[in-house]
Amino acid sequence: MDKIDVGIVGCGYVANGHLEAWRKAKQASVVAVSDVNESLVKNTARIWKVPFSHKSLSEMIEQGKVNLVDICTPPQTHASLAIQAMEAGLSVLIEKPMTMTTKDADEIVKCQRATGARAGVIHNWLFDDPILEADSLVKQGRVGKVFNMEVEALNTKYDSMAANERHWCHQLPGGRFSEMLAHPIYLMRHFLGEVEMCDLQVSKIGDYPWMKSDELCATFKTGEKIGRAYASFNTSREAIFVNLHCEEAILKLDIINSTVNLLPKRKTSRFSKGFDSMRQAGQLLKSTASNTYKVALKRWLSGHDVCIKRFAESLVADTAPPVTIEEARSVIQVLEKMCERIEMIEKSRENNSIKAS
Repeated sequence: MDKIDVGIVGCGYVANGHLEAWRKAKQASVVAVSDVNESLVKNTARIWKVPFSHKSLSEMIEQGKVNLVDICTPPQTHASLAIQAMEAGLSVLIEKPMTMTTKDADEIVKCQRATGARAGVIHNWLFDDPILEADSLVKQGRVGKVFNMEVEALNTKYDSMAANERHWCHQLPGGRFSEMLAHPIYLMRHFLGEVEMCDLQVSKIGDYPWMKSDELCATFKTGEKIGRAYASFNTSREAIFVNLHCEEAILKLDIINSTVNLLPKRKTSRFSKGFDSMRQAGQLLKSTASNTYKVALKRWLSGHDVCIKRFAESLVADTAPPVTIEEARSVIQVLEKMCERIEMIEKSRENNSIKAS
C-alpha cells in the first residue's frame, strides 16, 4: 500500500487523538469521517478539514474514497464494523479494547484470516516514551529479568467518562473499568508473558450513583512472576505509574510526566543512600529537560502517535502491525474474565444490601 486514505468511524473523544496522530503520519491522510450523530460528524470534518463526512460505515464504503478504516466507536460495536470493512477489502485499525468478548475477538480473527485484510489494534501505553525506554533496557539486559510488575492507573472523580452519567462505558459489563483495563493487561503480557488473573476486588468510595464500583485491585500471574494492577477514580490527581522489579534494578515509570527512574542495586550505607537520592534527582532533571526540548520543537509524540505511525509504516512495508489482532485477542480473554468477576462482586454486594434492608 503506497498511499493510505483513512476513514475514521466514530467521532467521539478518542477520535481526536487518532486524527492528530494520522496528521503526523507521512504516508497517510484522513479523507473521511463517519458517525451516527450528524452534527458531530460535520463538526469534526470542519475542525479537522476532512473532505468527506458520512452517517455510517456503509455510506463511507460506498463512496470508495478510503482504503483503511480506523474504528473509534464503543468496543461492543468493533467486531461488526471491523468485519464489514475487511469484507469490503479494506484494512482496519481498531481502538482498544478490541472487543468486549472473546467470541467477538474470534470473529475478527476469523474474518481477517479469510479475507487477508491488514488489521491492527491500538495499545497506546506500549508506545509511550517511558515504556519504550524500559523495554529497551530490559531487552539490552541492563536490568536483568523482570519478575514482578505493578501498574497504577489513577483518576480523579472528574474523569470525563466516569463523571458523565450517560456515557456508554457505564452500560458495559464492568462499567468504566472495562473500558480501561486493557491497558494494564497488555503491559503485563508484554513484560511478564501470558498472564492469568488470580484475584480481583472492587469497592465503592465515590458518590456517583451510576458507578457501582470505582476502586479496583487485581493480581496476575505467569509462571512464578506476579503482577498487580490498581485503578481508582477517587484520587487527588491523574497519574499512571508502572514499576518493574528486575534482577539488577527497579524501574519506576511515570507515564503522564514521561519520566523513567532506574534504581540499581546499592549498599545500605548512609553515603550510598545520599548518592542514590542525588542520582535519582539527576535522572528526573534529565527527563524533564528532554521532554521540554521535545515539546518546544514539536517532536513529542504520544503513545497514539507512535502506534499509528508504526501501523502506517507496516502497511507501506507490508510487515506485521505493531499490535496484531491475535495479541489483542489474548488481552480480551483476560479482560472478559475480569469483567465477569466485577459483575459477580457487584451483584453479591447488591444482594447483601437488599437482605440487610
